[in-house]
Amino acid sequence: MLREYDAYPEQALEASSQVETSVEEGFLSEYVPLDNSTVLMLGILELLHAEHAQGRAAVSLAVICKRLGVRMSTLQRLMTALSEQALVEVVTQKDRLVASLTKNGEEVALALQAS
Repeated sequence: MLREYDAYPEQALEASSQVETSVEEGFLSEYVPLDNSTVLMLGILELLHAEHAQGRAAVSLAVICKRLGVRMSTLQRLMTALSEQALVEVVTQKDRLVASLTKNGEEVALALQAS
């Protein structure tokens, strides 16, 4: 099936420049979806905050994987990114990896809940 822009490539170029202009002006920037990694990192912060509120300061990475439905390799990559931003701390306790929020992570989690 021939699309309209396939027959007239100059229209496709013009249409794409209009979209770029709208994003640059800020019109569509509010509607750009978050990528999956960002959503998962926010989920990690929310989960750790909820566990901290329940009196559990540290949560094993295996538990986080199970609750979020992600593989350990994915979680470790996300934890590295969060650790680099000083939002979480990952340590070994009793031969298992556990994560906890840092003070900055707790502040971010509270701000996310407030919004």
